[in-house]
Amino acid sequence: MKAKMLIVFLIIIGMLIALVGRLAYIELKSGDKYGKIVLNQQEYSSKTIPFRRGDIVDRKGTVLATSTDVYNVILDCSVLTSKEDYMEPTLSALAQCFELNTDDIRTYVKANPKKRYYVLAKKLPYEEIAEFESLQNDKKTGKNIKGVWFEKEYIRNYPYDTLACSLLGFTTSGNEGIGGLEDYYNDELNGIDGKEYGYVNSDSNYEIKAKDATDGNTIVSTIDANLQSIAESKIAEFNDAMKDSEHEGAKNIGVIMMDPNTGEVLAMATNRTFSLQDPWNADTDKYFTEEERAKTIKQAERVELKKYYSTDEIDAMTDEQWSAALSEHYSDEQLEQIHHLALLNQVWNNFCVSSTYEPGSTAKPFTVAAGLESGTLTGNETFYCDGAETIAGHHISCIKKAGHGMETIQQALENSCNDALMQMSYLIGPANFSRYQQIFNFGLKTNIDLPGEARTDSLIYTEDQLSTINLATNSFGQSYNVTMIQMITGYCSLINGGKYYQPRVVGKIQDANGNSVQTIDPTLVKETVSEETSATIRQYLKGVVDNGSGKKAKVDGYSMGGKTGTAQKLPRSARKYLVSFIGSVPAENPQVAIYVVVDEANSEDQAHSYYAQSIAREILKEALPYLGIYPNEEKTGINEGVGITGEGTPVEQTEAMDSEVPTEAPTDTTGQ
Repeated sequence: MKAKMLIVFLIIIGMLIALVGRLAYIELKSGDKYGKIVLNQQEYSSKTIPFRRGDIVDRKGTVLATSTDVYNVILDCSVLTSKEDYMEPTLSALAQCFELNTDDIRTYVKANPKKRYYVLAKKLPYEEIAEFESLQNDKKTGKNIKGVWFEKEYIRNYPYDTLACSLLGFTTSGNEGIGGLEDYYNDELNGIDGKEYGYVNSDSNYEIKAKDATDGNTIVSTIDANLQSIAESKIAEFNDAMKDSEHEGAKNIGVIMMDPNTGEVLAMATNRTFSLQDPWNADTDKYFTEEERAKTIKQAERVELKKYYSTDEIDAMTDEQWSAALSEHYSDEQLEQIHHLALLNQVWNNFCVSSTYEPGSTAKPFTVAAGLESGTLTGNETFYCDGAETIAGHHISCIKKAGHGMETIQQALENSCNDALMQMSYLIGPANFSRYQQIFNFGLKTNIDLPGEARTDSLIYTEDQLSTINLATNSFGQSYNVTMIQMITGYCSLINGGKYYQPRVVGKIQDANGNSVQTIDPTLVKETVSEETSATIRQYLKGVVDNGSGKKAKVDGYSMGGKTGTAQKLPRSARKYLVSFIGSVPAENPQVAIYVVVDEANSEDQAHSYYAQSIAREILKEALPYLGIYPNEEKTGINEGVGITGEGTPVEQTEAMDSEVPTEAPTDTTGQ
């Protein structure tokens, strides 16, 4: 018996030795081959670790745009089905915490038992996943809740929703900025994704390695959120006071506040606001008349047709052919999207940077400065206003048809006298006028750090195009175009001693830890006028607010300088007007400049700059104390009781604030 057992034992030992020997032979001769086969049969996991897009903050650190972490609920079916005890507790927890349909999940898992990535819910804040995590981590309840994990990502959040919407812009999928700072500084705001991946090491152990994401930089804006809020609230107040059931308070309203000694933009606001949380559903109805809506859509359709037809072919199309051509290339749904996007772009548009217009009489200080700097004016001249000038058969009247009589240059600016300015233009001449338009940067981009700055190089006259009549109308701000950012940047150079600073809306860039990456210092581009000319212009502008057409802008107790403007839009026959006020405080040593434009106020009588003056005054009344700029004059009670739309005008001020538009201006920009 013992002999038999020994034989069996020896046979077993021999077999084990043979097996070990065979395994050793396989490992030695074919180990790499079989190792690769095994590794190829493994399921490896890898996932992207998303970067966090950087914040946009105001000059004091107030967060205007940020990225908030959210979580996708992911189901790993292979883990859930690895043990029968996992299924029901896990499904019950999912239903309890996320109100998911367990029958749908069960059906999917049955059909895809090896699926490792199935999205159950998207973009949930942490508060909504916390309950599930608590159940999952509980020693008693969580031991059978398996196969569910949370994928982190970020969504863009704007704490103040509509505040500075056209300035900030927004993001779309893939962290791509659209408009504003989100667009211009897109590369700075974006970071680099990280990666987490699993693999089987040389010891056949499963390991996880991770390369952390590099988060985006923070953009520190020059904007002050409080000043921005003040500006937007006054625009809204004016709009509410002027609108009716069919029209908003004005077609466009723009406000820019700037530090004249650095070029930093402190506030930039328009009347076209939208939710940055949901920009794609912005209201496109309230800002357009039916005519404007149809024109915008027509322009968008024309852009699309140009992809398939020449300009001549498009111009020759009848309405029926136009519709047929669109239908050939686009479905009704596609056309509806094209129309909607065209209207949205008009709402998203930043009027302060991207729109051009004739400035009107706010251009007069530039004309005077050009004369003083070129030596064609000394400052001691007088001009006789008889109420009009007749040039090339055109009778161009002043705002006071009876005439202002004999005026100094300062009085001409105070009265906003077109007649006197036209006479100055004869002395200045086409060569000097054209040269100083370039010096003041008209026709050139300011290169502000925002996308979509409009070009105006084709919208001003060259020296050889400045006929006598064109020179005359240009002298008081008609027949050439500017942008708001051009005007206020040039104006600041007139009042700060002649220094033209590049305008900017960002002062610093920081990394995700708050360390400084770049400080953007003021950039002095050029000198436009001498200190002497600048001091003279400041004196003239103070007179405009104290004694002339700018009285409605006066903040009681403060010395102020400024200039009003009323521009008649093309076609002149439509009698549509854009009114404005540009000013600075204090008058002698300006610390803040403001520019307000009201385009087509909802009024039968649009041609009054006191609409813009009153908005500027109401903004400054709140902004000046906030900025630490204190009263430097005795209070007189001026503008007491005057509202946001200029109502309550004292009788003695009416004439000085009348329209500055000639009653018989040329009907086109060529003057022919």
